[in-house]
Amino acid sequence: MYPMKKTRILITVVLIVAGLLIGNWIYGNILSKKIENQLERQIELVFEGAEVTFDKVNVNPLFSKLEFYGLQIVSDDGVELFSSTEAKLGMPYSEAMRLLKSKNFEEVKTFSIHLFDSAVFIEGVDDKLLVDDLYFSFKGHLTKQDLEQLNDKFPDQKQAVKVDAKGLSFADTPWMDALGFTSEQINRFNKIDKLTADLRFNPDKQIIQLNDVLLHSPLATYTSVGELSYEGEGLEKMKVTHSSSSIELKLNDKGIEWGDPETNGKYSLDNLYVKMDGDVSYEDSLPQIHSQSTQLLLENLSVEYAGAKKAELEAQTALLGLKMDKLTVKKLAISSKIENDLLVISQGELLSSLMNAELEAKIKIDERHHKASQIEKATLIVSELAPGIENALTTFELMTMQSLPRKGKSIVLEMSGDVTRPTIKGLRY
Repeated sequence: MYPMKKTRILITVVLIVAGLLIGNWIYGNILSKKIENQLERQIELVFEGAEVTFDKVNVNPLFSKLEFYGLQIVSDDGVELFSSTEAKLGMPYSEAMRLLKSKNFEEVKTFSIHLFDSAVFIEGVDDKLLVDDLYFSFKGHLTKQDLEQLNDKFPDQKQAVKVDAKGLSFADTPWMDALGFTSEQINRFNKIDKLTADLRFNPDKQIIQLNDVLLHSPLATYTSVGELSYEGEGLEKMKVTHSSSSIELKLNDKGIEWGDPETNGKYSLDNLYVKMDGDVSYEDSLPQIHSQSTQLLLENLSVEYAGAKKAELEAQTALLGLKMDKLTVKKLAISSKIENDLLVISQGELLSSLMNAELEAKIKIDERHHKASQIEKATLIVSELAPGIENALTTFELMTMQSLPRKGKSIVLEMSGDVTRPTIKGLRY
């Protein structure tokens, strides 16, 4: 008898589950048409004169999911404003119907949307942004009143937005054509593999965070995190009290080229790396830097001009006698740090076709009056000047009847004192 009882219970459970699934399927099919009609009307209200179409709508009331297939929004003049092969909306059915039936925006609650093979028309550049996979989620609660009184009062509840996108590119790139990019250059530049961001607002702690920002492409990778603390209610009375951030940018691809020498110039770059970290407090809107560091390395940047563009630039630089067929920066390196109100530039180096330069400096920063900051010690060495610049400096020396301080062929400027008018050893002015 006992095994028979277990079997009956199992059969009962299976029948209940099957009944729920079948009922969910039937109810979902009934709701699909209702939601399709409501959604078409609502989107057409937002995009006045636009036509909204779907191939199919699926509703799963049991798991609070809505799926749209073949979604397309076309303007009254035939421009496709938006399209997506599939859209999955994560939202309770009751909430979805409330929004669809509302003629005016009243509130929005936690939801998520997952789009596949989407295209968004970008009016400013007359192009379409293509996105293979886009996931957007909102966690929180915003009302119409929250938005209307944003200048005077922030929302009371926590809010969070996450974005995760893969496979971004532009469809036509007319703006890149106008800048002189070749088809090969466009193929290299016009792709982002991954884009993510996580924005959080905490009214209790008065903190805004922007975390996990990532942009990765075959060309470059950019990452950043940041946090901002504030006091006061609303945008008009809000005062930032503290901020911290960290960013990093590096090239993934060596030897990139873009542009046209006869229009805006043909550029090439071998390497670029930038890293910046900072921690700053604010008192009466004046920054107090607790720490800040910068690392920059740029290698083999060049720009070439030809034809009418070259002649136009050489006419503008005729007094310096500069040739504008090709300008190069073999290396630009900067390493600096701020701690205890002291800016230390431990490496500043420029190697270029116009000149070479080296800089080391220690500057005591006056945070309340930047112009009152004092140079404790700084040395700038300039050498290998282009003939046109060398001639201009010779003219300056003749006019002022004094020579620039030199060691050999290099100009050496040893500076101290006020940053706005430093004392330069061996030079009167």
